[in-house]
Amino acid sequence: MIMIKHLKMNTMPKRWLKGITLMMLAISPLFITGCLDDDDDINYDGPVAYVAFYHGSPETGAVTMYADGVSKPPYSVYPLEYTDFFNYGNFYTGDRTISFKSRNADNSLLDTAVVLEENKAYSFFLIDGEGDKDLGTVIAEDDWETPADDQALIRLVHLSPDAPAVNMTINDQEMALFSDESYQGVSTFEPIAGDLTSITITDAMTGEVLLTADDLQLRPQRVYTAIVRGYANPATGTHTDEDLSLQIIRNYPNY
Repeated sequence: MIMIKHLKMNTMPKRWLKGITLMMLAISPLFITGCLDDDDDINYDGPVAYVAFYHGSPETGAVTMYADGVSKPPYSVYPLEYTDFFNYGNFYTGDRTISFKSRNADNSLLDTAVVLEENKAYSFFLIDGEGDKDLGTVIAEDDWETPADDQALIRLVHLSPDAPAVNMTINDQEMALFSDESYQGVSTFEPIAGDLTSITITDAMTGEVLLTADDLQLRPQRVYTAIVRGYANPATGTHTDEDLSLQIIRNYPNY
């Protein structure tokens, strides 16, 4: 299996930012193949896809990510911990197998089969497993247009297993930017003013305020994801970082 050199977002071709249809798939453990970074393949100039990873499973500790049974830096060096985000790296296209294992463990928590298409970007969001499954994932095909000079783009991802469907409002506007987004939901990217920003997350049915974040510096020409994560009703004795919370990650650029 050939691996591909890690891609920095500011060198990513702009053509992949346009014309990609968003999809969201909640996938039970299957069997995948993926291709990762390898400095030996720095001269590879064939087709690639772009893949990012976010750890949103409070029940799961640090995991190492494997592509076709092989883990390469940075994925082998820095295990992905809860709330961590690995930005887009280059992957070979076609049928891929991406697996997640606990640190230094032989057994896989999750094997996921996907097809990666040329010049398309994907986000893998790890979530709590259901039933006897150790881990699950939500996969989004990322699609955005280049933001206007004075605008940023943002989307909403709902990863809280026990939270209700939510609305997301920007700067106390009367109309929600995103409405009725339920668990495992991934919205489209929408434009907002690139400036100091306040975000309010409310229960879509009752209007109760669940989360607020004030004075966020969302800069123009950037692309962000707002993630609702953790538990609305955490078990007694759990760490506070497992409580319901809002996290903002930057998809592009990564500086």
